[in-house]
Amino acid sequence: MATSLEAARQLTYRAARMKDQGVRCDLEAGMAKLFASDACQRASEAAVHIHGGYGYIKELPVERYYRDSILLQVGEGTNDIQRIVIAKRLVEKYPA
Repeated sequence: MATSLEAARQLTYRAARMKDQGVRCDLEAGMAKLFASDACQRASEAAVHIHGGYGYIKELPVERYYRDSILLQVGEGTNDIQRIVIAKRLVEKYPA
């Protein structure tokens, strides 16, 4: 989990740095959003499993983290849309 979190953080920082420099960063932003939202979903799902049956009760924040992680994969363009954006930019960047 820690490795995925750090990788997501670095992808996000890289995209933000490029944006701050005025460089086109839709590829990097799409990769950061896709990776970070997937990593969040995997980590929160693991947390629910670690807590067992208690992971599903609303009294613990783990249940909400899991629900919110699913929304992260939909907001600001679904992960499927992010994959299309990434693929289009890679084809532009590295034409055959």
